[in-house]
Amino acid sequence: MLDQPLGDTLGRLHDAVREATDVQAVVDTVAASARSTLPGVAEVSVTLRRDGEARTVGATGERARRCDEVEYAGDAGPCLAAADEGRTVLVRDVESDGRWPAWARAAQAEGFRGVAAFPVTTRADVSVSLNVYSERHLEWQDSAVVLGERYAAGVAHVVGWSVRLVDLAQTTADLRASLESRAVIDQAIGIVMAQNRVGPDEALRLLRQASQGRNVKLRDLARDVVVAVGGSEPESVFVPRR
Repeated sequence: MLDQPLGDTLGRLHDAVREATDVQAVVDTVAASARSTLPGVAEVSVTLRRDGEARTVGATGERARRCDEVEYAGDAGPCLAAADEGRTVLVRDVESDGRWPAWARAAQAEGFRGVAAFPVTTRADVSVSLNVYSERHLEWQDSAVVLGERYAAGVAHVVGWSVRLVDLAQTTADLRASLESRAVIDQAIGIVMAQNRVGPDEALRLLRQASQGRNVKLRDLARDVVVAVGGSEPESVFVPRR
């Protein structure tokens, strides 16, 4: 069972998530809550790696974000190690650690002396870490490490939900584009049918033949046909909700 202070914090976090209106607001809420909860924290960032590409999807400050970017450029550092290997990574003394020199130089230049990265379990195709930057050497006791791990576990479903929301938005955009394409092609088929006195199958064949001959996409050709006849862009099949 969670300690009461941490339980209260996660409860407030989940309330904030329910009130958030977009993915960025959710991730920023996660980072800000981690900063206020974990001991001695200066800045927090959230790393997400998907399809081989890593990026910072939330941060409480630009210093952490810049350190993350150096890490991504070299594909080496504590945040990626935590995300990819699913283990907590502690850099108690950035200067003497020695594992990731390029990242360590960037971290020191930004004024950081200790860093912790906690893996956030979401989905098999996504790796995430919660990255904690401190301006002091990381002299955490085991209890503080456990607190960070428990916090990461508590916010895992929040980040997973964010990823699912991104997927849903992309799926919706793809579906809308497909329906818009179908609608304009159907309009062009009707025009070709009327002009050539043919059926819908023959009209579609003629459009495809013209598309291939001109080396343009069928949807683009259909749009040109509709504009040429109607004198304006095809209307969207989606009506904005008032």
